[in-house]
Amino acid sequence: MKEADTNQTEMKVRAVLMSVGGSPEPLLVILRRHRPEQVWYFCSVESRSVAEEVQAQLEWRPLARYVEVERFEELGPCYRELRRKIPELLAESKIPRSEVLVDYTGGSKTMSAALVLAAVEWFHRFSYIGGEKRDKGGLGIVVGGTERCLYQGNPWEELAVREGERAKVLWDQHHYEAAAGVLSETAPRVARRLRFEALAEVARGMAARHRMDFGGARSHLHGARGRLRPMFEGREDAGLLEMVGTALEICESCAEGGDGELLLRELLDNALRTAGQGRYEDAAARLYRAMELQGQLWLEKATDGLMRHGRCSAEKWSALPEALKALPFCRPDEGGSVRLSLEQVFRALAALGDEQALGIVADLEQGVHSRWRRATEKRNAGILAHGITPVGREGFEEMKQLATDFLGFDLTRESHPIPKFDLRWLE
Repeated sequence: MKEADTNQTEMKVRAVLMSVGGSPEPLLVILRRHRPEQVWYFCSVESRSVAEEVQAQLEWRPLARYVEVERFEELGPCYRELRRKIPELLAESKIPRSEVLVDYTGGSKTMSAALVLAAVEWFHRFSYIGGEKRDKGGLGIVVGGTERCLYQGNPWEELAVREGERAKVLWDQHHYEAAAGVLSETAPRVARRLRFEALAEVARGMAARHRMDFGGARSHLHGARGRLRPMFEGREDAGLLEMVGTALEICESCAEGGDGELLLRELLDNALRTAGQGRYEDAAARLYRAMELQGQLWLEKATDGLMRHGRCSAEKWSALPEALKALPFCRPDEGGSVRLSLEQVFRALAALGDEQALGIVADLEQGVHSRWRRATEKRNAGILAHGITPVGREGFEEMKQLATDFLGFDLTRESHPIPKFDLRWLE
């Protein structure tokens, strides 16, 4: 027997899952080569005797388990039986999946196909007994003594194509938590486990960022960057580290609350992403808050920081401009502080002569014909606010146009978009 890969003889194999056909010789080759503790024979009723013959010829006594299938020429029944039995064999044996070798040499073509289809979701290593000489003019079985062990990794495991594509679809649709779940579940099955785990952590960071949990996002992204850096040292990373670093900087600034303009832009970007998911109620809530925050930032600047987030503490009230103190809604409450609503923020700005706020107040004075009030009241009447009427796409688009016209927001695109998932990150 010739070696196809001498390194494979040193791999730890505690169990072999193999399909069984009419010839015991190839099965004996692979079993004698690795001398596993257990052998799981996948056989038909007719080939069960061959499996037992193989077991009887082994010089040691591995534990044998037989997975029999009656309809061995039908792919569905073979696949279903293996899918049912593989978890049972693993649970019973407590052998790690990484220490199981799958050999698909024997059995009918259908049985071998079913074995590979079922096993690729569980195991890492596969083998096939080929040879340089075959009977029947080179088309039959391998001639004894010329066997050659061919080892290959699981192509699903090596490339994780299907799961990588699933993660990409979820990520690109802003379902970052679900993408993290796919990457985490895939990680134990692939050789690049640490890569998948680190990318799952990146996805969790983006999920936290998308739900405006900037502190949580900062924690996830900081940890992910530390794990990714050694993996890509001196190698092309398709922009991954730059993307993580940029997101981390944004989340750090927003978590600390020191950059109101950046937080405002995150709210606007988040509203656009959320609307892209068809979640118009949530998107409208984010846009409404962004409109309010813009007014609060303007008012903070106009009062030299006396009013922050639409509020003024009792000890600062006396220092407010007289034009504000004269407004009924700027009088202190029982606790001595002032808290302004969305409309009141812009009325306060108008009292200070702010041009954009004056335009908003002029529109508000139109009563039932006010564009501002018509758009914001759709949000206030929404299911996630105070009513039962969905905002819907039309209501959100109306709010977008209002925010663009009155506040100068650029809502044609995200300013700091989360890049789409690049499958090269998994390579």
